[in-house]
Amino acid sequence: MKQLEMKKAVVLILGIAVLLVGAFFGYEYVTEPKIVDGVVSKNIDEKGKPVDVTATFSPEDTVYFSAKQNRFWIKKAQVVWYKGEIATVNRIYVEEKVKLNKAGYFSAELSVPEGLEEGHYSVTIYVDGADIRETSTEFYVK
Repeated sequence: MKQLEMKKAVVLILGIAVLLVGAFFGYEYVTEPKIVDGVVSKNIDEKGKPVDVTATFSPEDTVYFSAKQNRFWIKKAQVVWYKGEIATVNRIYVEEKVKLNKAGYFSAELSVPEGLEEGHYSVTIYVDGADIRETSTEFYVK
């Protein structure tokens, strides 16, 4: 009889442990960033991966921002470009409904026909319809 009670106790403890571990990883999965690894580059390849990643551009360059999808259900994002630090007053361009490309990246570009002004810039990405910044990066135009 005691052996049966021991088996029940072990099964109960293991069940509780599995439940707690599952709850922990489920919480981490839901609350961690859904879009990661934001970078700026001088180009993107035919599938949409960033090429020539850098943080320094010339005024005539097109700046590409790419960020990797980290959750399978996220299909659209919003990219916000800033001249200077990340602040609402510094917004220069907001691109909504940015779609996921074949390589699993959200990609957006910033270019101005007359060339970008020299200085410090920032870019952020949000899940479409959300207010929580997922990732951001900074770059310079010289």
